[in-house]
Amino acid sequence: MCSNFDINLLYQFSASNDIGQLFWNLFNLTLLVVLKCGDSLAMLMALVWNFFKLILCITLKSDNYLATLMAMICFMKLIPTALAATLEQPSFPDISFQLLSSFVENNFSKKVSLATVLTVLFTLTSNPDLLNLHARQQKQVYQEEQSQQISGWMKVLARSLEEKLGTSTNRLFSKSENRSQMSVNETITTIGTKLDNLSKLLKLNPYDENGIFQDKLQPISERNIEPALVICPSVMECETVTCNPRSLLQNIDNRDMAKVTFIKGTKIYDKVSVVSGRCPKCQTKYYADHESVLQPGSPNTWSRCYLNSAKYLKIGQQLWVDRVFSNAVLNGAYSFHGSSSAFAEFWSDSFWATQETGSRKITRRQVWQAFVQESVRRIAGSSDQLLELPDGLKIKELTKQAFAMLGEDGIIGSANGHSCSGCSQPFKKTADKITEDDPAGLLGVDENHEIPALTGEDADLAIQDAAQARFNANNAMDVDDNDDNDDNDEPKADRTMIVLDGIVVGVKHCAYDGCSGELVNAQQGVFCIEHELMRGGLCRMRDCQNPKQDHSQACDQHQNNWRTHVLRYGQQSMLGIRRIIRRTAEEQHPWLPNHSQQAPQAHDEPDHGQERQQNNYFRAPRFYCVETMCAPCGVVIAWTKFVKAESPTNIINWLNSVYPNAEQRPDYVCIDKACLVLRTAITNGSWDIWKQTTRFIVDSYHYINHRTTDYLCRTWCNPAPLNGSQPNLITVEYDKNGNPHYKRAFNTQVS
Repeated sequence: MCSNFDINLLYQFSASNDIGQLFWNLFNLTLLVVLKCGDSLAMLMALVWNFFKLILCITLKSDNYLATLMAMICFMKLIPTALAATLEQPSFPDISFQLLSSFVENNFSKKVSLATVLTVLFTLTSNPDLLNLHARQQKQVYQEEQSQQISGWMKVLARSLEEKLGTSTNRLFSKSENRSQMSVNETITTIGTKLDNLSKLLKLNPYDENGIFQDKLQPISERNIEPALVICPSVMECETVTCNPRSLLQNIDNRDMAKVTFIKGTKIYDKVSVVSGRCPKCQTKYYADHESVLQPGSPNTWSRCYLNSAKYLKIGQQLWVDRVFSNAVLNGAYSFHGSSSAFAEFWSDSFWATQETGSRKITRRQVWQAFVQESVRRIAGSSDQLLELPDGLKIKELTKQAFAMLGEDGIIGSANGHSCSGCSQPFKKTADKITEDDPAGLLGVDENHEIPALTGEDADLAIQDAAQARFNANNAMDVDDNDDNDDNDEPKADRTMIVLDGIVVGVKHCAYDGCSGELVNAQQGVFCIEHELMRGGLCRMRDCQNPKQDHSQACDQHQNNWRTHVLRYGQQSMLGIRRIIRRTAEEQHPWLPNHSQQAPQAHDEPDHGQERQQNNYFRAPRFYCVETMCAPCGVVIAWTKFVKAESPTNIINWLNSVYPNAEQRPDYVCIDKACLVLRTAITNGSWDIWKQTTRFIVDSYHYINHRTTDYLCRTWCNPAPLNGSQPNLITVEYDKNGNPHYKRAFNTQVS
């Protein structure tokens, strides 16, 4: 035992004046520390401190500080060996089943269930710290201590076990014990006695049979009782409609059975067998995560059905996971906005590093595979579809084809009909109180402040509106909440809102005129697959039909144009940096600072946002933006890509495609350029349709910067009028003193 080790031996090792002999003694001492103290972490730490004293002695004798540093490094390299031996978990109790069976038969009811016995067993193996406390209180070391056979610690465990088992607790008592006649304290004491006897039978005691202390109980390793897992299909017979429900045959021989790493929740299992089934009639192959179906008339063509109900997913060549893991990947990406690399690092550091496994760390590619596999199944399940694609697709092609089948042109089907307290509000016919504030005032911004006046030709109209609002407030009556719907009115549906915004992501598309197809080569290509076949081998000048030269994108005649392009748009070009800076001034809105001396182009003109037509196809153009449509609570409803501009015309057309029916339309559409959308809708006549159901409003940031210059925005697009004139855009709340105050009903900054 390490407690018998004499610390003075440390100094005996430094008795020699020979440096070589000192280092040899130092090496032997290190081994002695590891061997003697591998079972006691506390004593090991004490010896470490004395070891440094020995190093100080060597330093003073040799006057060689470099040698001392090397000695310290060697010692610290060997210390983890002792730490590992100290922290290693003991194995699960290894007693014969006959002993356990005899104990159960002699102490429990004849009708005790296997589940109850296992609950009792794992209750003991899962509480080593409490068993240490109990064993110490059983042993009297000092005169003032009292030994207790059934300590308070064991009674706590017995009471917890009773609560866990519920009515099954009766099975812990034999018929002769007559539990019904026991008091509560007698019941707990009896259960505690049985737990104490069983713990000693399992050798879960820090003292031996003679009462000599051995060592504290450590957490018990359950590695020896881990189950043998097999990943197999979840169906038990063939489910092909045109085939009889035949039993499935094993698809591969035992010698070819794959052995993989399996992650179940956060637990890693090594060398798990993976098997698949096959219908002998229709030849359909059944796997744990998909089914492979032979196409009629094509003996070598298979399609893959991605099972929405799959319990396990394959995310690597030798790695399978359960749906708990894949759901965690999906939730982590959405909740923490984490990348695949970040999640892989988090999971490896948190779970992989704490387990004894021969597997490698998970990689970002495997995490991304889990994200895609879980996403396509969840989306397909929410829309009651079964995704069927050609077998053997790479992950990029899988994502593309899955979106083509499930994407619904950017409309999120699972968000259809979504409603919650954050994105819908009860209808209110009139406000609780109309104040004398200017209707151009914004709730949460202009309280106790002077409202900025409108400038320009419509300034008089804004003054008249403010005066009319004050007149209405002075002549208005307070309205009871119960009068929102009178007897003659039908109940109104809750008010809803959507929030639109454009996100610049720089996605490239085909450079051919009028085409926005996906590039066949996203890194260096400029054409989609169709136009790559048409012009891929030709000179990239627009009207040239000559073949291009090797290592160039132009023919011999247009090499100067190609060299000029490379010089201008190369990655190291200063002109390229200036071009990026200059692009920030492309979109000029009235509510944004105008740094340019030139008059901004009208936002909805036909050529707004369009780049000047080039005489070549050297560069692939980029989509102007990705437009998102969200509920105020954050749920994404739809999205699309605008090729050339986020113009009001494009926005109105998109709204018409998402909401073709009037009854589906929201009551409010919030977008940063709502006043421009409203003006365009009035001009092209679409407002005659939308005004029946919807109102366009801007978010608060753009309203503050635009209301002083645009009468239409000031009058019709206020997201939360301060005077309460829009009762469905504001709600009434009460402070801690019971005083009412207005609050914005919807979050307009969600996107």
